[in-house]
Amino acid sequence: MHCYEVAVVAPLATPLTYGQPVGHEEPLQIGLRVLVPLGGRLITGFILEIVDPPEKTSDRDSFTIRPIVDCLDQEPLFPPGLVPLYRWIADYYHYPLGEVIRTALPGGITATSGHVLRLTRQGKKDKSLLAGDDRYGKSGWMRELLATGRLPAPKTARLWRKPALQRQLKKWEGQGLLVVEDVLIRGRNQARLEKVIVVTPKVDAILRTCDGRNAEDVYAHLTRQLDLSPGKAEQTLLTRFLKIYLAGGGRPVSKRDLVRAYGNAGKILKRPFVAGILSEERRRLYRDPFGEQPPPMEQPGALTDEQEAVLSQILPAVEAGTFARFLLFGVTGCGKTEVYLQAAQQALALDKTVLVLVPEIALSSQLEAHFYSRFGDTLAVLHSGLSSGQRFDEWQRILSGRARVVIGARSAVFAPLSNLGLVIVDEEHESSYKQDSGLCYNGRDLAVLRAKFSSCPVVLGSATPSLTSFYHADTGRYRLLTMKKRVADQRMPEVEIVDLRAVKRSRQDLFFSDRLAQALKDNLARGEQSLLFVNRRGYAAFMLCRDCGHVIRCRHCRVSMTLHRGAGQLVCHYCGYTLPTNILCPGCRTGKIVPLGLGSERVENEVGQILPQARIARLDSDTAGSRKEYLALLARVRSRDIDILVGTQMIAKGLHFPHVTLVGVVWADSGLNMPDYKAAERTFSLLSQVTGRAGRGRRSGRVIIQTHQPGHYVVSFAREHDYRGFYHQEIAGRHELGYPPFSRLINFRFSGPVENLVLETAARVASFCRDRLASKEGEILGPAPAPLALLRDRYRYQMLIKAFIPATVHQLCGRVLAERSSLCSRQVRMTIDVDPENMM
Repeated sequence: MHCYEVAVVAPLATPLTYGQPVGHEEPLQIGLRVLVPLGGRLITGFILEIVDPPEKTSDRDSFTIRPIVDCLDQEPLFPPGLVPLYRWIADYYHYPLGEVIRTALPGGITATSGHVLRLTRQGKKDKSLLAGDDRYGKSGWMRELLATGRLPAPKTARLWRKPALQRQLKKWEGQGLLVVEDVLIRGRNQARLEKVIVVTPKVDAILRTCDGRNAEDVYAHLTRQLDLSPGKAEQTLLTRFLKIYLAGGGRPVSKRDLVRAYGNAGKILKRPFVAGILSEERRRLYRDPFGEQPPPMEQPGALTDEQEAVLSQILPAVEAGTFARFLLFGVTGCGKTEVYLQAAQQALALDKTVLVLVPEIALSSQLEAHFYSRFGDTLAVLHSGLSSGQRFDEWQRILSGRARVVIGARSAVFAPLSNLGLVIVDEEHESSYKQDSGLCYNGRDLAVLRAKFSSCPVVLGSATPSLTSFYHADTGRYRLLTMKKRVADQRMPEVEIVDLRAVKRSRQDLFFSDRLAQALKDNLARGEQSLLFVNRRGYAAFMLCRDCGHVIRCRHCRVSMTLHRGAGQLVCHYCGYTLPTNILCPGCRTGKIVPLGLGSERVENEVGQILPQARIARLDSDTAGSRKEYLALLARVRSRDIDILVGTQMIAKGLHFPHVTLVGVVWADSGLNMPDYKAAERTFSLLSQVTGRAGRGRRSGRVIIQTHQPGHYVVSFAREHDYRGFYHQEIAGRHELGYPPFSRLINFRFSGPVENLVLETAARVASFCRDRLASKEGEILGPAPAPLALLRDRYRYQMLIKAFIPATVHQLCGRVLAERSSLCSRQVRMTIDVDPENMM
C-alpha cells in the first residue's frame, strides 16, 4: 500500500501520514492537493512525499492509517523542488507546514468540510418549537431557516463555532426537527473555461495549403476542395469565421467573438453541414493580469563599461548553474535594470527560468514595462493587486511552463518555477519584503534561499543596500559589484540643506521655506518638472484642541487620527476608523480643534497657493488606489502634463522621469526619531532614493532638503551621497548595542482584549525563556508595551530576544510553542516574528 506524508492546512507542527485513496491504484504525485480526514472533519492537505507505512513498535500499538478521501486536482500545484523550501520556512519561522504551503499558493483554492442545516418534515410541521426558543428563536439565521427550510454552509459554519449553539443544534437533530448534513466546501477559484470554435483536421489540412490572403479567397478555395454548396446563412458564417481565424494566425476562435460577428452563429453551428467543418470545444481561458499592456520601452544602445564589468561576473555563474550571492551596489540612475535584463536574457537562452522580486506593486509596474518589452508573453506577474482569479491563472501559466519570467512582490518568491536559472531582488534594502502578519517571512531572505536550493545565482540590487547585506559583502559572504556612475555620465544632483529652525519664511502659515518656494517657481518658468516628497499621506498628522491640548485619537487604536480634508474625515491609518471633522473636543467640549502636522494633501494644497498656474498632481495610496490609476498618473508625468508631482514613498524609488530636475524633501525628520533601531537606516535610504529622482535626463538635478536637524549624520551623509560613510558610522553603533548583523532578533508579540491577561501571558513566557537561556546564548528584553500599545481594540505587548547563538534560541522557541497551552491564556494571541523589521 502506498502511504503519503501530507501537510494539512491546520495548526499542526508536523505532517501526517495517510494511505492510498480508495479506487486509486497509481501512486499520487508530490504537490497534489488532496482532501483528508482530521478528527471529525475533512480538510485540505498537500502531498510532500511517498513514504513507507509506519511500523508498529510493540504489540500494544494500535493505529490505523486513514486513506486520502479525494484528489482535488488532476495535476500538482507546485513542483517537488519546492518541498525543501517549504520545510525550511516552517522550521525557521516556527509556522505550521500546511499553513506555509497555503500561504505560498494562490488564495481561494483550499477545500474543507462543512455543514448545512435542513428542516425535516417534522421540523416544518412544528416550526413553533424552534421559533419559540428564548435564545435563538428571533435571530436572523433562525428566521432564514424557518422561511427557506435550509441554512447554507457559510452561515452554518459561523453557528458551528459556538459550542453552546452547536450542542443545541445537535439536540434539535436528535429530536428530529432538523438534520445537519456534511458537505464539501470547495475553493472559490477554479480554472475559467470558454467555448471556442476550431476547424476539423480535414479542413485544417486544406487551409494549410491555401494561398488566399483574405477570407473570401480562402472560403472559395475551401468549398472547391470539399465540393460544397452551402446556403446563404452557412456561407456568411464560414466567411466571418475565416476572417477572425486568419486575423488570429489560425488560433481557435472564441464562440463569443463569432456570435458578436454573426448573431445567428449559435444556431447555424448546430447544422450538420457546418458541423463537418467546424467543431466546438472548451478550452482554458487565462485572465489578463495587466488590465492594460505596459508601455513599450526603448532598448538602450551600447552598455556602459560598468555594466559590462558587472555582467562579466554574473553571466558565468548563470551559465555554470552555481549558487552565488551578488550584491549590486549601484547609484541611482546607473542602469541596474539593464543589467537585470541582460542577465535574464542569458538565463532564458539556456532554457532556464527567472524570478524577479520588487518590494511593492508600484515598482512591479515599472519593471513590468521593461521586461514585457523584452520578453513579451513569457512574462507572468504575481502581486496582491491581482484578483484571486488572475493570480490563480498566472500560477497555472508558470506551473505549465508557458511563463518563464516572473515579476512580483514578496509572495512571488513562491512562484512554481522549474529549472530556475537566476533570481533578482531589486531594491533589496526595502522593509516591504517583510510580511508582518500570519507567516512573518522575509521575501528577500527567501529569495537567497530559493537560489541556493536551485543552484543558481541571486543578484541583490540597491543604491542603498541594507546594512546587513553590505556587512555580508564587507566580510566576503556576498560578492560586491559596484556601479559608481550614472548612465551617459549624468552628474549626481547637488543637495542643499535648509534649516527650518533658522530660516525665515515669508508666509508662516506654509511649510515651505522661501528657498524651496523660489526654486519651484524658477523650475516652472524653465518648463521643467519638480517632485515634492513628504512621508505621510493626508492633510494633517493630528488634530489638537487649542484650549486644553487634547489630541483626537482613534477609539480602537490609541493613535492620533489623520485629517483628510478632501474626504472631510479624520481617519485612523491602522484600522480605518473615521470621524467627521466638525466634532467637539472630547476633553473640554469646545470646538476649537485645529489641524497640525504635515501630509501630502496639505503640501499639494500649499503648492497650489504658491504656484496657482502650475499643473499639480498627488501620488499616494489615496489618489492611486488601483494599478490603472497609478499607471495613468505616471503616464501624465512622462507626457509632461504635470509640472509638480507631490507624493509619499510611492515617488521615492524606481521611477525614471528625465524632465524632473528639482526634488524637494518637505520635511526630512519624520522617521528619524522613531523608537526603532533601524530608524536612521530607513531615513538615509529614503532621502538617498528620493534624491536620485532628480537629474536623470540631459539637465543636471537639484535637491532641497528641509529639516529641523541639519547636523544629524543621516542628513549630512545623504547630502554627500556618501553611503559608505553612513554605513561605517551606523555599523559601529550596531556592534556596540549588539543589534543585527551582530545578533539575530526574535520578537514575541502578545495581543488580546484584556490588558491584564496580555501582560500576565507575556510575563509567563518571558520567565519561561529566562530560566532556559544563558546570557552568552541570548538577551531577553521586556516584556513591555508595544509602541502602538492598542490596535483594533487589542492590547499589545512584546518581548524581544537578541540571539547570539541562533540555533539555541530557535530551539527555545520550539519549546515555547510546545508549552503554548499552559503558558498562554486562551484570550491572548501569541505570534513569533523572526528577524522583525517593524518593531512598532
